[in-house]
Order: sequence, then C-alpha cells, then structure tokens
Amino acid sequence: MAHPNLPGTEKTVLETSFFGRWRLRALVIVLCAAAAIYSAWWFWLAAQVRTQLDGWVAAMHAKDHAAAYRALSVSGFPGRLAIALSGIDTAGPDDAWRIHVPALRATLAPWDIGSLSGTFDGPVTGNLRGAAVGGAYTLSAAENGFTVIRDAGGTLRTELQGVRAARTDADADTVMTADMLTLALVRATSPVYGRVEMDARDVDLPADMHSAFGGHVARFRMTAEATGAELPEGLNADALRVWSNEGGAVDIRMLDVAHGVLGLNGEGTLALDGDLQPIGAFTARISGFNAAVDTLVAARVARPEDGALAKVVLGVLAKSPPGGGPKQVKLPLTLQDRVLSVGPIKLIRLRRIQWE
Repeated sequence: MAHPNLPGTEKTVLETSFFGRWRLRALVIVLCAAAAIYSAWWFWLAAQVRTQLDGWVAAMHAKDHAAAYRALSVSGFPGRLAIALSGIDTAGPDDAWRIHVPALRATLAPWDIGSLSGTFDGPVTGNLRGAAVGGAYTLSAAENGFTVIRDAGGTLRTELQGVRAARTDADADTVMTADMLTLALVRATSPVYGRVEMDARDVDLPADMHSAFGGHVARFRMTAEATGAELPEGLNADALRVWSNEGGAVDIRMLDVAHGVLGLNGEGTLALDGDLQPIGAFTARISGFNAAVDTLVAARVARPEDGALAKVVLGVLAKSPPGGGPKQVKLPLTLQDRVLSVGPIKLIRLRRIQWE
C-alpha cells in the first residue's frame, strides 16, 4: 500500500515523461532557430560579397578609374565562404596604369568577418605610363597568400615565395627575382596616413639596377610611414605636387640592407623636391666598410687616395655594437640631386623620374 504522503507510481511516470518531452522539444526548437539564423546570416554574407564588390567597382568609376571582373562565385555552406573571383581589371585615370589579375580565391569565416584570406593566380600583369619605370610588367610567384584585415583604415598583408618580376616590353635582363617577399600595406589617419612594411630575401636585380656592390641583395627590410599630408589619389605629377606642397613626406622608421659586402641599417626621411625628385637624409650604421670602400675604388666610384683616407677615418669612428659582432660606423646618408651618398662618398646616381 502506498504511503499517503507520496505520489503514486503512475502519476510520477506521467509527469516525468511529459517534462522530458517538453525539454526535448524546446531543445529542438532552439537548435532549429539557431540553424535558421545561421543560414540566413551565411547567405546574407554571400550576397554582401557581391554587393561590396560591385560597390568597389562603382567607387572606382566615380574617381575616373576603371574596374571590372568577369565572374564571381560563393560556395562552402555551411562552413567558411569560399569566394572565387576571375578576370579582375583595374586602371587609373587616362589609363595611366592598368593591372590585370587572372583570378583569386579567398575564404571568409562567418564567425570572424574582420579578415579575409586567400591566394591569387598569376602572372599578374601591369602597364605603367609617364614615369621612369613606365612599361609592361608581369609578376608571378611559386607560392603566395594574402590577408585583408577590415580595421579602421584597412590592412593588406601578402607573402610571396619564388617571386619573378619582369618587364615584358624590354630585354630579358630586366628580370628581378626573390626567394621571399612579404609586404604589409596599412592605411590610417593623422598623424600617420599609411605604413609599408617590407621584407625581401635573396633578391637578384636586373642588370640596369646593379650597384658597385653587384646585383644580389641578401636582405632588404624596411618600415616606412607616410606623414604630413593625406596620401595622394594617384602617382601623377599633379597629385604628388599637391601632396608635397602640403608637407607630405615618408619617414623611414627602419632600414636594414645586406648588399654584397655592405651591411647597412638606419632610419631617416624622404620627400620630393620642387622637380618631384626624391630627396632624403638618413642616419646609417654600416658594417663591412673596409671591403665596401675597396669595392667602390675597384668600381672607380671613389679614387684610390680617397678610399685610403676613408678607411683610416672610418676605422677611427667604428665601434662594436652593444650585442657584439663586426664593428660598425655611424654616418649620414643623403639623397640629393638624384645622388645617393654615404658621408662624402657618392654611391649611386639614380635615373630621373619622369612623372609627366
């Protein structure tokens, strides 16, 4: 006989079964709602990819630029959005420059829409007009990857391996190769309007860019910031003259170069003179200076008597760095009248840049 204060067995079983089914139905409803919300979010993002891309094309046209693409597809539901874009063409006003990218593929995580990562197909082709570097170019890489970060101004980071850049409308010796190249472009606001971070390893320069130290650059690292004025809209004479007159300059925060027997690191500032040619002043710390002076003398960049005097003076000024290693000498490095000089020694005469 059941105790009068305890529920009967039949009543307990019925109540437990009812509440168990209610919890299961509630869980199913919540999961279905979450799945519906996520699906709607995923397909809304997929639609936004095309909306944003078409908005970029319209914005380029509003600035008298050209922009177009051949095909776009978005797949991958319910995981990351797999974006495939082909036939990308962009050009500046009056066709001052033109770039073609055969295709790129990128992924976007619905749970992290702040960054987009992917790769591109090469070769990327480009045409430049009206400058000292004008011509037709191609860029290809054995491996590549890029990341776009949607922060305040936008950040683009790319890493290339097995890089080959060539001017296709000139001789074969205009090819430049690099084992590795990483590049970060950051757009910001005052007081720093943009930043470039570059790291290149084992670069072989084309013959017309060789210096007295040869054509191989084992290491080139640089961090540069655009200050003084907002970045110009284009690389034409009018835009650059306005930027320069408003106080635009480039601060080299870090420069580290290993070129032949020369090791150099330093910092300084670059600007444009009244003729829109680069000028600059730097502080450079140089290692391997004795071998560098001998190389300059052998290349007839410096006279033997000047080289001998320079070695004596540099030897007196040289000091061992705090962490040890070869002695370094600290010298001013200047760029003026298209001549790059280390102290009193003229290293390289640059070609005139024709902006018009």
